[in-house]
Amino acid sequence: MHLYQQLMSHIQDQIRVGVYRPGQILPSIRELAQQRAVSRNTVVQAYDRLAEMGLIASRDRTGFYVLTPHVRVAESVKTINELMPSTPGHDHLAFSVVRSAGSSQLAPLGSAHPSGEFPALQSFRRIYNRQQRIARREEVKLTQYEVPPGHAGLRRQLVRHMARSGAIVDPEEIVVTNGCQEALSLALQTLTQPGDIVAIESPGFYGTLQCLEVLGLQILEIPSDPLYGINLDLLEQALARWPVKVILINPVFNNPQGHVMPDEAARRLLALTEQADLPIIEDDVFGDISYESGRPRSVRSWDGQGRVLLCSSLSKSLDSDLRLGWVAAGRYSEQLCYRKYVTTMACRGQIQAAAAEFLSGSRFGRHLKMISRCYRERRDFTLETINRYFPSPTRVNLPRGGFHCWVELPAVVDSSRLYTELMKQGISATPGTLFGVRGQFDHFLRINYSCINNNEKYTIIFKKIADVINAICDTV
Repeated sequence: MHLYQQLMSHIQDQIRVGVYRPGQILPSIRELAQQRAVSRNTVVQAYDRLAEMGLIASRDRTGFYVLTPHVRVAESVKTINELMPSTPGHDHLAFSVVRSAGSSQLAPLGSAHPSGEFPALQSFRRIYNRQQRIARREEVKLTQYEVPPGHAGLRRQLVRHMARSGAIVDPEEIVVTNGCQEALSLALQTLTQPGDIVAIESPGFYGTLQCLEVLGLQILEIPSDPLYGINLDLLEQALARWPVKVILINPVFNNPQGHVMPDEAARRLLALTEQADLPIIEDDVFGDISYESGRPRSVRSWDGQGRVLLCSSLSKSLDSDLRLGWVAAGRYSEQLCYRKYVTTMACRGQIQAAAAEFLSGSRFGRHLKMISRCYRERRDFTLETINRYFPSPTRVNLPRGGFHCWVELPAVVDSSRLYTELMKQGISATPGTLFGVRGQFDHFLRINYSCINNNEKYTIIFKKIADVINAICDTV
């Protein structure tokens, strides 16, 4: 056995017995080389191989740290014969979760809302209020609706903003919407008819699943890897078997898994869909909240044919109340623009004007750096606390961005029952059963950590969640 393999084995043993816990920084290369009396190159080889195995990861300028055990692909699907188009059936539970997430009486672990404590939001409101004062003084009618495709200045700023993901977008193809959910809905309505099949990642955001159901569409769930996203081998087989009309993905800081689709996978996805000229809807709503240096590239950034409709908003990165989203619709922009006009007519003009001014400077970039740093700290606290108090076997992903973690609980725990019991304790969390059509995520839980700004308070809350889980396990 080579020296680096011996060192790997030693580190794995220490991780297994808890000497190094998930989220903990490992000794530096120099320090470990001195401790073990080996060369630095030996340590580098050992760390690199452990990183390839998904046991550790490098963190910018701070060395290597231990990853939490990844949630597994919760499905036993291995062949195309085990897949079948279907529809969701959790509408009442989903609506209950949405309503409870907005309650000020509950610990907000179930929401999809960002924290509203950051100064950029106040800056945006000052811009908005100043524009209102100017409008009143000069009798400028800024309160009028902005008809599709939306405020020209905002669309120019969005072109600049989306370039951060590598996407080259024409302002004329952008349609401003009431949040990302409307952007996704309009994209689906533009590309499909009731009864059509839409291929999606699984697990997938329950709001998207409910939207597909309401539109009368069939859902083909393609299993998604917790690290790399949608299973492209199964997708390729699915495209050969069924008349899929569109693929809907959330590839960058996915909700709920937090994964990022690698660049080579994005290019392969475009190649798989090229012959059939198949459109792709890309939900990029969490793409700006990155814990790593640089923002990952969007799938749209690799698209040279206008087939990828990129949907996003300011709802997750700034404030949910803004209801300000957009879709860069590529070759489908005219159709989608008309669909926007005949459904919701227009969006608020003054909000769009304020957003254009807000995005024009460096404020938003500074804000993204601030929230990314803050959310990463809250992620680390959340993962450490879950690993400390939740019963075994519990697994939780290591999100690379966004503000959700995806927790796999002991198999006997029914997440719908857990949701009900937690509500009695004044805690809102999102049951995993909502994120799939076939019940494959019944023992999962999604937790939002964006608002965890008091570690002592939330340590107590996580202990309560652990107590409820243990009580459920004891009664089964």
